[in-house]
Amino acid sequence: MPKKFYPLPYPIARRIVNFFCRVGGVPNINQLEARIHKKEAALGQMAKQQKALYRVISKIRASLDLETIFRTATKETCKLLGVERIAVYRFSEDWGGEFIGDCEFAEVGWDDLETLGKNTIWNDTHLQENQGGRYRNNENLVVADVYAAGLSQCHLEILEQFHIRAYATAPIFIGQKLWGVLAAYQHSQSHEWQDLEVQFLSQVATQLGFAVKQAELLGQTEQKAADLRAANEQQQILLNSIAEIRESLDLDTLFQTTVREVRRIMNADRVGIFKFDEGSDCQSGEFVAEDILPEFNPAIAVKVRDPCFAERYAAHYQQGRIQVISDVFKAGFKVCHLEILEQFQIKAKIVVHLIKGNRLWGLLCINQCGHPRHWKLAEVQFVKQLAAQFSVALNHAELLAQSRSQAEQLTQAIQALQQSNEKLEALTNLDALTQVGNRRFFDEVLEKEWLRLRRMQNHLSLILFDIDNFKSYNDRYGHPSGDECLIQVARASQRVLQRPADVLARYGGEEFAVILPETDGEGAIRVAKQIQDAIKQLEIPNAGLWEDRPFVTVSLGIVSEIPAEEKSVGGLIDRADAALYEAKAKGRDTWVCDGGDRREPRWITSDSSDKDRHRD
Repeated sequence: MPKKFYPLPYPIARRIVNFFCRVGGVPNINQLEARIHKKEAALGQMAKQQKALYRVISKIRASLDLETIFRTATKETCKLLGVERIAVYRFSEDWGGEFIGDCEFAEVGWDDLETLGKNTIWNDTHLQENQGGRYRNNENLVVADVYAAGLSQCHLEILEQFHIRAYATAPIFIGQKLWGVLAAYQHSQSHEWQDLEVQFLSQVATQLGFAVKQAELLGQTEQKAADLRAANEQQQILLNSIAEIRESLDLDTLFQTTVREVRRIMNADRVGIFKFDEGSDCQSGEFVAEDILPEFNPAIAVKVRDPCFAERYAAHYQQGRIQVISDVFKAGFKVCHLEILEQFQIKAKIVVHLIKGNRLWGLLCINQCGHPRHWKLAEVQFVKQLAAQFSVALNHAELLAQSRSQAEQLTQAIQALQQSNEKLEALTNLDALTQVGNRRFFDEVLEKEWLRLRRMQNHLSLILFDIDNFKSYNDRYGHPSGDECLIQVARASQRVLQRPADVLARYGGEEFAVILPETDGEGAIRVAKQIQDAIKQLEIPNAGLWEDRPFVTVSLGIVSEIPAEEKSVGGLIDRADAALYEAKAKGRDTWVCDGGDRREPRWITSDSSDKDRHRD
């Protein structure tokens, strides 16, 4: 008979294995177990860090305001890393730079130190000479103890000024351009920076780069829209002036209307029209029209004699030149001319000639009286165009050609502004997270379709559905995962809708709505089932919340009717909501259709007989 095998007790077997491992020079069981535990701890820490990073990213992307973005990022990063200060540094054109005001966060006990923010200038000669130094190569800089890092004395003195003992920094890039640095500081003692800490800091810096780029693009879009609106308003004034020139030769009325509108659109302190006296050879004259802020001296009807003007400037205006002065005291004017400007408190000005025939008739003057002003090219061009039209009023023969040109420019400006407004309108109708229609868009479309189908006497169907046990899902997997779940559900549902008229919108929270014009109840049921199946096929894990359903599911409420005068949109929504509530009550992961138009609903559920369905 074969001998029976009796296994050794575990402790003895373990010691024997350890002995042979030691003899063979390989890791024993204890060492392997220690490595496994260390690896598991590292993985756990990494997973925790990634969740924290997703939370920070979500908060950063919740705003397009740079100040809010930086304040949120520094505060959250400081808390998550457990350091004493986080600050954002921005490079300037000469590779010096400053810490951005109010974009740092210091833990209690260090916020009373000399601040790094509020536009604190910090020019590092090494970074300036090397145009960003190591940061240009996307390298981090880690110093555990500034007194043991071999820093130069001048650099060390700057760090001591802000009580910095240890720091870790990561570059912030916008595209391929080095924009700034995200810095973590320890004040009270040295600090051995862990790889995961530096990695987390670098990841936040990367997300800040994305956020800054997004905010700048939005700012550029808004500025472009503002410029188009300003151009449109300027062109409208120009067009009105042209119309008045065509309709009337009453120059006094035309001038008074125009100076008022030009001062308003230019936001200037004074706008006036100056007329030279006949036979004065441009040495004297007076303002015949003026619009001015009340705190400044009026110039209307005040006789002005300026031989310096006739001597030095009249010929230039006669040749069509424009005078643009940002600061009259730095323009090199003669004393005689400067005294005239001081009499009317003029600090900056645009002056354009008004020609009648081949003679200099007068001047169109835009003045800034309270302070110097840098004039924009668009403003100069606008004034030049306006003066040209006044010259046309003085010399009517040139009216037709110039009016056509200005009318064409106005049309282009209006079209550009309309396109910009349409883009902005589209943005206001989108849900920021899921990129489907938002509640505002849903309400507008449903009301419009209700009225249209009431006239046509055709069916309108509505599906309301939400994610089952979504609160528990968020509690188990975290809000970043919850956001991703909402995005995937929205995308899968959108793919089901084939007709351009069908609309998917986020109704609120985890609830979505589908508007199906010209679709009867059977067609709506078919769409609902397709949405239900599409979401199941995503196989989004939902372990632990359902015993027999390991993936995310949805419940759906369906209603369909032909709109009538005695009914309302609100009633349609209420019936769909009631059907959804019924589906929840039946155990979720199902659909319920309100199949009747009577006061008491007739429920058709997924357990009912399911004959062939069709859509109109």
